[in-house]
Amino acid sequence: MVNAYLNVIQNNYFQFQGRMHRAEFWWFALMNFLVALGIIIIIIMLLKMKNTGIILLGIYYLALLLPTLGAQVRRLHDIGLSGWWLLIGLVPYVGGIALLIMEILPSKPSGEKYGPYHDSVA
Repeated sequence: MVNAYLNVIQNNYFQFQGRMHRAEFWWFALMNFLVALGIIIIIIMLLKMKNTGIILLGIYYLALLLPTLGAQVRRLHDIGLSGWWLLIGLVPYVGGIALLIMEILPSKPSGEKYGPYHDSVA
């Protein structure tokens, strides 16, 4: 779990090419959620610093914006879709559900046109 998270952060920070295994993507997503949850728990425990905690959470999400987008694009490549399908998430209500379903789908042979897996830990 930690290896998938660190792989995306350290080795593939600006990587939008190639593919990403389903397991690696979901381990990264889980670890990203747990780190954000930890920050939220720290914010709750230190209510005196409410604004500072919210700023800290915002900085964390801003710092992980590009790696998260890159991971999602590489995951879409793995199922044979263009990274532009990520924009479907902007459609209210159904867009996020459609994107989630696409990220759950197994790898497809048609994804090979986007290249090999990069620094895979799965």
